[in-house]
Amino acid sequence: MSGKQNRAVEPEPVVVPMRVATGHPAVAAMHRHPLFDALAHDQVQRLLQGGRIEGLADGQLLYSRGEESHRFFLILEGQINLSLHSHNGEEKIIDIQGPGQVFAEAVLFMERPVYQMTATAASAARVASFQNRDYIEILRENPAACLRALRHLSSRLHVRIREIEGIVLETATSRLVRLLEDKMPADATDSAIIYLNESRQELASYLAIKPETLSRALRALADSGAIVVQGKNIDVLSRARLRLHLDDAEALRSSD
Repeated sequence: MSGKQNRAVEPEPVVVPMRVATGHPAVAAMHRHPLFDALAHDQVQRLLQGGRIEGLADGQLLYSRGEESHRFFLILEGQINLSLHSHNGEEKIIDIQGPGQVFAEAVLFMERPVYQMTATAASAARVASFQNRDYIEILRENPAACLRALRHLSSRLHVRIREIEGIVLETATSRLVRLLEDKMPADATDSAIIYLNESRQELASYLAIKPETLSRALRALADSGAIVVQGKNIDVLSRARLRLHLDDAEALRSSD
């Protein structure tokens, strides 16, 4: 979004040590993520022993770009915006992360790890954080986990290239359609109700468009019968109709 960076003193996240137990919510989330699913039980326990749970209020800063990185994060609840700021304080949201996703993991492989973006809670959130040095030591012991980590980072790189391609080559409406599809539940077939945690300004910033352009794109999708907009709820009436607004929809129809 185009907003001014808050220069006021930020409150610290609420931090509590992680209780090491099989039933801990972080453990279940770890087993579902490729950075952790190849770890042995004792290696998971080592990460948990050095881990902690950090609670954040809506809009609260977790860390700023340029800070030295000692930890990476797994989202348990809520949403985190990763952003960059210009010299005059203008904010650009680069990524929006939700439950089950990991962030700040790439920088732990740097010789001098520093956070490359600013992380802010887009809603009330809880994140598990783990020490970089513990994870690096575990990877040295576990070649299978190291390969899984490399595959994960390669996949993230591919996603970033696809996003750059979208910004450069796709229309605003097509980028919005892809975002809405990404937010649909995994088991959704042709219809779904999506709740947007982000404000219109945050969504526009993430899509690299102006808020008024986002409003026009939403209106176009609604007028076509693909969606119904009710505040922060987006009712996707027809996924097939929604996909007709992709820039490559004509090519897809031609190949059928």
